[in-house]
Amino acid sequence: MNIDRNWTVLFIGGSSGTGKSSIAYEIARFYGVNVLEADDVHLAVETVTTKEGFPAIHYWDTGVNWKDIGVDGNVKWLIDVSKEMVPVLKALANRHLEEKLPVIIEGDFIFPEFTLSFNDPEVKSIFIYEPDINQIMQNYLSREGGQLQQYRAEISIAYGKWIADTCRQNNIRVIEARPWDTALSRAIESLL
Repeated sequence: MNIDRNWTVLFIGGSSGTGKSSIAYEIARFYGVNVLEADDVHLAVETVTTKEGFPAIHYWDTGVNWKDIGVDGNVKWLIDVSKEMVPVLKALANRHLEEKLPVIIEGDFIFPEFTLSFNDPEVKSIFIYEPDINQIMQNYLSREGGQLQQYRAEISIAYGKWIADTCRQNNIRVIEARPWDTALSRAIESLL
C-alpha cells in the first residue's frame, strides 16, 4: 500500500467508454485499495426497489427503448439516475469513512455536485473526460467487440460534456483520458 494516499473514498466518474474503469483499477493497484463499481450498486438498487421509489432507475421497465428517446433523452436519464443514486452512494461512502476502509467508487452514475456534499478531506473525486467520439467508438469496439456504436458514443459525448461543464463550474477535478500513457500520473497528481 502506498503511504502517500490522502483520501479514504475516491469517486471516479465520467461517461461511458472514457476509460474511467481502467484508470480506477490502475489507481487501485497503485494504492492497494478496492474498487466498487457504481454499475453494480445500480443493479442492486434496481433489484430491491420499485419504480415508485426510484423512477429513473426503473425507467426502462416501462417498455421505453433507449434508441427511441434521442441523445438528449438518454442524457437526461443518466443525470436522473445519478441523482437517484446519491443517497445510496452517500451511505456507502460514509461507511467507508467511519470504518477507515479505503475504496474507489467509479462509474457513470456519479453526480458531480454530489461529491461536494462531503465536508471531509478524506473524500476526493476525479471525473474523466474524453471529447473525441471516434476514440469512444474505438474504446467500445476494443472492450466489447461487434460493430462501431455511433449513437451510443453520441450519448457518451453529450453526457461527458455535461459532466465536464458541471465539474468546471463547480471546481471539481476533471482530467482528459488521453494521452493514456500519462493518465495514471495525471490522476494521482490531481489528488495532491
